[in-house]
Amino acid sequence: MSTDGQGHSAAGPALGYVHQCMWALIELGRRASYEPALELRLESLDDIQFDSDGSPSELLQTKHHTGVSGPITAMSVDLWRTLNVWMDLDLNDNLILRLVTTQTLPVGSALRGLRTGEERNANGVLEELLEAAGKSGNSTTAQWRKKFLDLNTETRDDLIDRITIDDSSVHAPQIDEELTKTFRYAIPTGKEKVFVHLIKGWWAGMSVKLLARDLDALTGNDLIVQVTEIADQLKSDTLPVDPEIMREYDESITVMYQDRPFVQQLLWIALENTRLWKAIRDYHRAFSQRSFWLRHQLLAETELDRFAFRLYDEWEQIFDRRVAVMRRSGRTDADIVGQEILEELAKESRARLRERFDEPWFSRGMFHALADGELGQRIGWHPEFEAKLEGVLAHVGI
Repeated sequence: MSTDGQGHSAAGPALGYVHQCMWALIELGRRASYEPALELRLESLDDIQFDSDGSPSELLQTKHHTGVSGPITAMSVDLWRTLNVWMDLDLNDNLILRLVTTQTLPVGSALRGLRTGEERNANGVLEELLEAAGKSGNSTTAQWRKKFLDLNTETRDDLIDRITIDDSSVHAPQIDEELTKTFRYAIPTGKEKVFVHLIKGWWAGMSVKLLARDLDALTGNDLIVQVTEIADQLKSDTLPVDPEIMREYDESITVMYQDRPFVQQLLWIALENTRLWKAIRDYHRAFSQRSFWLRHQLLAETELDRFAFRLYDEWEQIFDRRVAVMRRSGRTDADIVGQEILEELAKESRARLRERFDEPWFSRGMFHALADGELGQRIGWHPEFEAKLEGVLAHVGI
């Protein structure tokens, strides 16, 4: 897991969990292209677990430190805590054990014989650990050191032979840079920040499912599919959906918008509570989504203006026709006619912001934005909405 040097502060452990979950994404990303069937699990046998052919093939312990931290040595609590976990495992023939830490192995330490990319020296590491196990007076590690000393020679040798240490791992705030390096092959030029935002958003949701055991495992192929989908969403004929937009909302969201003109317009047509808050949800999602696009420079205001004009044109045709039919037939249920106009637009609208972007909630939300007077247009649902709006605006002195 993760440690820090910040006493009882919750920030250090929280960053440790972020680092662990996002490091799992990096590790899977590095393997997916050549081992797509590989399965990843979180907090199973270890912090991060990889399974091949139905059996564990690699276990990772992640250690994250904030602030100033010393080097990792044979006396380190992190190291002995990790060894304690691994000594309890039923080790199969091919299982690899890796410690990923933000600390650094000092020059001259025998532990560097387990470091990725350096000459392996398991015997030197074993000698240093045995010496530390006998000499250390640390009460925290005492039981773990005794367990190590009590292992028979063959078991100790086997354990050390499986271990690799990846030191100087990036800290949580630098994870975005590492993600960019990992997925560079798939990221369209100039879209690095938005790609990382989208892949992190998707992975955050998947991590929760893995930790809650709602999802047993994720494969390299699952990641490849998602990376391909995100890259496709960043092409010029479509737009990506911000993962935050997909979250669940409840009726409490209505409080944020209860005094807005578009809500008043819905009340004029007597929209019942359930449909009212869902309409507000559509508006909120559409507003948040277009803010996301503008923030990441994925479209321009002029493109939104053109889309708003097409929506206005669709509304105008349906509104004029429905109101004319109402008057010819002598109907007096103007609120119901307003509901029919809203329903027909939601069902029949063909306007698209981009050729391959077809999210019905976005168009519905944009209709409510126009009912609010945004993007230089004003539409409504009640056949007499203009007169009603004049009265409202006059009342508030606008």
